[in-house]
Amino acid sequence: MELSPAALRDIRFTERFRGYDAAEVDAFLSEAADALEELIAERSEPLAALAAERARLAIDQVREDTLEEIEGLQSRRDELAQAIADLRLMLAERRRGLVEALALIDAAGEQAADSGDGARAEEVPEAGADSEEVPEAGSDSDAAGEPAGDESAGTDSFLARLERAAAESGESAG
Repeated sequence: MELSPAALRDIRFTERFRGYDAAEVDAFLSEAADALEELIAERSEPLAALAAERARLAIDQVREDTLEEIEGLQSRRDELAQAIADLRLMLAERRRGLVEALALIDAAGEQAADSGDGARAEEVPEAGADSEEVPEAGSDSDAAGEPAGDESAGTDSFLARLERAAAESGESAG
């Protein structure tokens, strides 16, 4: 038989001649049921409090771990943002250096073209109305109809030729 407050209240005994007073037994069982309820409540309160405290501690630990993880992620984000800024600065510096180098190459190319034009003009005979025109070696057009390298090299900057070559290689790759 299960011993519970409800079992103590619901139990019934067989009545016999010369037995215990039924009212006294019922009163005792009622008091015993009340006492048992109090014991169960007293025992369950600490257990409930302990369970609540454990739950609170677990929640606090999860919150603390989450905050630490957030701080770590924010720190990592800041490090990555700084690395991106450093890389952008480095890229800008390299671009400046490249532009300066290309300007030097262009200046050297212009100086070479200026010094080479005087000699070239003397060597090339002028085409008259009666003579057949002989195209210059650098003025031929290629198969695509674009000027050959020497003529475009004289009129375009090195940077422009480099950008055009990059664009053409991008078209052929695509």
